[in-house]
Amino acid sequence: MLAFAPLPAPPPELRPVPNQSGEEVLIGRERSKAVWLWRGSDAEPEELWLPLEVLESRLGFRRVSRLDGEALEWFGRTVLLTALATRSLGDEVGLEVSDWLAATGVSALARGNTLELRLPLPTVKNLRRGKGSTADRLVLDLNGPALVQRLNGDMLLELKLSRTQQGQLKAWGLSPQQHRHGGLVLKGQATKLRSLSLVSPWRVVLDGVQSGGRRPVQSARLPLRNPAVAEWLRRGFVLEQRTIKVGVKPIHVFRAGGQLSRLGITLQPLVKAEQQQGLRFLPQLSQPAGALVAVNGGFFNRINQLPLGAVRHQGVWLSGPILNRGVIAWGSSGDLQFGRLRLNQTLQVNNGRRWSLMALNSGYVQKGLSLYTPAWGPRYRALSGEEEALLIRGGRVEATVDKSSLQRGIAIPKDAELVVARGRTPLPARPGDRIQVTSRSLSSLAQQPNVLGGGPLLMQNGHVVLNGRQEGFSPGFMSLAAPRTVVAQGPSGQWLMTLRGAAGSDPTLVETALAAQQLGLRDALNMDGGSSTTLVVAGRTVMNGRSSTPRVHNGLGLIPL
Repeated sequence: MLAFAPLPAPPPELRPVPNQSGEEVLIGRERSKAVWLWRGSDAEPEELWLPLEVLESRLGFRRVSRLDGEALEWFGRTVLLTALATRSLGDEVGLEVSDWLAATGVSALARGNTLELRLPLPTVKNLRRGKGSTADRLVLDLNGPALVQRLNGDMLLELKLSRTQQGQLKAWGLSPQQHRHGGLVLKGQATKLRSLSLVSPWRVVLDGVQSGGRRPVQSARLPLRNPAVAEWLRRGFVLEQRTIKVGVKPIHVFRAGGQLSRLGITLQPLVKAEQQQGLRFLPQLSQPAGALVAVNGGFFNRINQLPLGAVRHQGVWLSGPILNRGVIAWGSSGDLQFGRLRLNQTLQVNNGRRWSLMALNSGYVQKGLSLYTPAWGPRYRALSGEEEALLIRGGRVEATVDKSSLQRGIAIPKDAELVVARGRTPLPARPGDRIQVTSRSLSSLAQQPNVLGGGPLLMQNGHVVLNGRQEGFSPGFMSLAAPRTVVAQGPSGQWLMTLRGAAGSDPTLVETALAAQQLGLRDALNMDGGSSTTLVVAGRTVMNGRSSTPRVHNGLGLIPL
């Protein structure tokens, strides 16, 4: 018999890591809608993807600004957002946090459509108030880590306090209430207190505690008896919650409005006019403006906290329109104009060659030239890896700015502008060249002093005009079922509305358009939705799209004159 060399061992079998996903998260014993993705065995995830908004509002992660960029911190660990892997989870930005949660002792379990996250409730060993410049700080010393949740305007601390300690909190005006499932609820404090978690030893720090405190906020329902609201209701203002059916799907509709000009109420963008980077709780935007009612506004990037669409306030473009998306526009009359808007900007060098500008004061990053004015804020920092810029003052190029300077950030003087070149686009001019920037639009919408973008446009002149492809929305986005925020107009006046499913299934964009049509409206525009959907009445959050209290970039407010 001939001898043969033994066959090599077979290569290891490569098996795909199984995926599980769902649309509900149970944290402690609080349920909310949120898309999640689990990769790995049933017992333990190799990857666990959660929306950034869930990390911040339901687990107590905190964003911090550093010289090298925005970072997330949680119980002693700080990671730059740019260093974290991201992916889309429905209409949210997802981050992979399996090792982060495991290191803190959070157990995860996937049960069908629900992801359960649990952490044993620690005991508070001691309470301490700050002194002097930190007098608004409260430190809770713990014997283990604790979750901090923001739910419908309230703050839920997943920890155990003694009666004596609860008495201390009452003395400091925080009005604590025992949660039905354990933990402690601080009513109305979700947007007023900022939390920080620390390790070695375990601590939760609350900043913004006011001496004497305020009366606790009531449960989240329409405050029709609030004196500020009741006065306007007597005048004919409408604030209501109703349920309608679109096909067989019941939808809860919250709406506020009426004939605003007759009532003496005006519509106003709720913005941070001095700087476009940054997110705020909607009450923080609505209360300084004196808004009777407010809803969240246009789209934004939750990672870099920058606007993604049109924001024009009192004649100044804080952020330019993108992708010919739907907008509302209005002036002093209060009548709303609805349509799709494209702004064409051109840069001309030495009265010769013309260059197209792709965007104005926008977080929408693409190859080409973009313009940034002082309305963007006092400084500009590079939004992509390959950028150069021209500093323009008095119609001439004053200087060129290199990549490293832009990555560190440079000032935008009040009388200057910055033209940023991305994607290895060559700079169109040199120092000393004359520069002229012109803007034009085929639509009269761009001439109105106030413009706010969203999309897609749902209705126009009584007809459903939904066309996501025309506005640059993906097919996946168009098919999503999610809570919705809508601005609309009809014979009955102007309306701010929020919608969500009444039986667990939220409306699609088509169903949202049909709901607006069923309510007798003529024009309607979809705004940012999902977890961003928020309705605030008289400074109180009365509706959140996914139960948690989110930060948003801008909003729309109904302001009594």
